Amino acid sequence: MAKFHLTPNSVQEIIDTYDEDVIVTNREGIIIKATRISGQYYGMQPEELIGKSVYDLQSADIFSPAITPMVLEQKKKVILIQQTPSGAKVLITGIPFFNEHGEIEYVISYSYNVSELLVIQEYMKDLEFEMSKVQEELSLLRKQSLTIDGLVIESKEIVEAFEIVYRVAPLDVSVVLEGERGTGKTTMAKVIHTNSSRKNGPFIEFDCATIPISMFEKELFGEITGTTQDSTISPGSLSIAGGGTLYLKKIDRLPIHLQNKLLKTLKDGSFKPVGSEKSYPLDVRLISSTETDLYEASQSNDFIEELYFLLTIIPIHLEPIRMRKEDLCSLISNHLHHFSKKYKTTKLLSDSAFKLLLKVEWKGNIHELRNVMERIVVQSTQSTIGIDDLPPEYRLQGDDGLTDFDLDGQTLPSILEHVEMKVLESARHRYKTTTAMARILGISQPSVVRKLKKYTSPDD
Repeated sequence: MAKFHLTPNSVQEIIDTYDEDVIVTNREGIIIKATRISGQYYGMQPEELIGKSVYDLQSADIFSPAITPMVLEQKKKVILIQQTPSGAKVLITGIPFFNEHGEIEYVISYSYNVSELLVIQEYMKDLEFEMSKVQEELSLLRKQSLTIDGLVIESKEIVEAFEIVYRVAPLDVSVVLEGERGTGKTTMAKVIHTNSSRKNGPFIEFDCATIPISMFEKELFGEITGTTQDSTISPGSLSIAGGGTLYLKKIDRLPIHLQNKLLKTLKDGSFKPVGSEKSYPLDVRLISSTETDLYEASQSNDFIEELYFLLTIIPIHLEPIRMRKEDLCSLISNHLHHFSKKYKTTKLLSDSAFKLLLKVEWKGNIHELRNVMERIVVQSTQSTIGIDDLPPEYRLQGDDGLTDFDLDGQTLPSILEHVEMKVLESARHRYKTTTAMARILGISQPSVVRKLKKYTSPDD
């Protein structure tokens, strides 16, 4: 566990520069420093808090609950929701600071008022009565096997995701879409936008993974150049998306210094273009997406924790298509039909080819599946697409060398030999020469010949 050290001067510097609720206690739980905001939260002047015990304040329901005793007991950072005497809800974080002997010297706690966020959550609960309409719509979508830009709505996982989407789309809250590349996050973001009160405004995509670092701040916040009398304004995405939705793709790739600026923008409700002293009102709905665990990134200090909480008011997770077998079946069929129509041909999949495609991992999800389906429609010469018409890497990927193989009493070497034999048999059946087999299997041609002799009887 990381241990933080602090001096009295450092404590005072924090108090003097931090215009938020900050309280510092010693190891006995006695308050030694407090900011002006702290006094406002708890209905007391800051000097009235100093010298008081957090245990006494907890007993008096002023700190409800007190975070310092938890930090002192657990000797690590603690986060919780606390209710102030005025009824406000604050998200409070307590952090221990240790002396050179490894003992806690101070506990510093800081908090943010999250009452409005919690009100939104309560408001969402009040909308439950409208879910019957949503359920009816989703039931109809399932019957129609609806596809929105390649996103099939059939599986339980995607239907549940859409239930959340239709609930929160009318609410102007921040949403984070989580999932692997190609799971439909951009499509989902567009669905939220078109079902929101901002649907007549712009939908602007900002890909945090493709913008050069040198251009990042200008592209997002805009830039003002020139003199006061003769200035030139280059609007950024925050301005262009005004009145609409800004979709921040791969938000986890946002540089840390811009995370800080975005955090300040969200808290202030305004932003400053590069080179400007003037702030402009923020009028966008933020939808973000990530392929990584954003919470884990916030815990490892790769993503600012406070920004994480502001962005992920509503997290929506999209499962990969290999985990959504009902959707995968329809996706394969729909793309086969789509590309057959596009290239003015009629193509069908054999049962064996269809079953093999269901076994593929599809690490690239919809992007990868779309590519493969278009390729086989274009390249196949027969009206029915068989296993031999599939790309070589997918034929082998679908093989299961352990099917109908009894593992009981088998050693690992014997199991590996069985799998190797099955792969060689499959490759020999599909390819005409040992040279082609070697190329597909990634081994030398003499190795293929040697292994075939090992597993082939003289009569074969």
